Amino acid sequence: MRFAAIFVGLAGFASAQTGSLSGSVTDPNGDGVPTAQIQARNRTTGAVYKGASAAKGVYTILRLPAGTYDITVPPIGFTFPKYEKKGVVVQSAQTAHLDIALVWGGNLGTPGDDISLLVPGRGSAKGPAPRGRDGKPDLSGVWIGNAPDVEQPGLLPWAEKITTERRARGGAGNPSDSCLPGDVFLVSPFIYKIIQTPSVMAILWEGNAPGITQIFLDGRAHPKSVFPSWMGDSVGKWERDTLVVDTVGFNEQSWIRVFPHTEMLHVTQRYRRADLGHTEKEVTIDDPGAFTKPWKMRTSWDLAPSEEVHEYICNENEKDVRHLK
Repeated sequence: MRFAAIFVGLAGFASAQTGSLSGSVTDPNGDGVPTAQIQARNRTTGAVYKGASAAKGVYTILRLPAGTYDITVPPIGFTFPKYEKKGVVVQSAQTAHLDIALVWGGNLGTPGDDISLLVPGRGSAKGPAPRGRDGKPDLSGVWIGNAPDVEQPGLLPWAEKITTERRARGGAGNPSDSCLPGDVFLVSPFIYKIIQTPSVMAILWEGNAPGITQIFLDGRAHPKSVFPSWMGDSVGKWERDTLVVDTVGFNEQSWIRVFPHTEMLHVTQRYRRADLGHTEKEVTIDDPGAFTKPWKMRTSWDLAPSEEVHEYICNENEKDVRHLK
């Protein structure tokens, strides 16, 4: 009985040292946003605690150690950009309240414009990440991308000038306006399909040309002379449970969002399947011909087992490009 009393006492003490955070996540119309991922980062320890909003946008994160937190909601498709709120105080044995009002992103809330929000059950699969016959994590599946969290790069003067001009015209002139590749790093809210074998991994997608890229996993090096291309030459290797993909050989025609680059561009992508329903992706961009230092984009993909990649055609009956100049 003595030990039981001590255990109960310790449990009560631990509970008294924690609090919680609750509130609602809404869109600009005041409607609840379901399945939003709320992250609370403790400023002292750096520990990150996560929760998700329910059907009507209500959320609660329990057992938060007392302290000060920075709250974020990662981008949701391209309907809602990243949300941040710094300095939220959580006190012991109390519930802090934070209502999160999201703003419209790229599609301005137009119904049906964001396919990533229309897929039922995306990312809801539970369980550990599967592994292939070689023991490596298996990234295979159909995925829905989320809009990336993008660091602000430092630009060299010539690249700054071009970026300013592109922004002034609202991004018109992007290669995708003419059905050319508009996202060579695959960080858009598209539908992706990964087909993985021990020697090569292929990624298919719809919504942007060319719709396919391959990553060689058989230990080969880049060719000594790489002909510049839109997607570059990619080779990958496993570092524990993370697939590290090294890509060189880009041409200068693609845009990195609104930023230009040179053929010196060198990209490192890291894929990690966190669990059955989610894959995390980090992209490091290094181009000393355009940027002052390397910078990163981070995104996540949600498993969408009910979806499939379909044929995407963008070169027939083109009518938009003349309105985008």
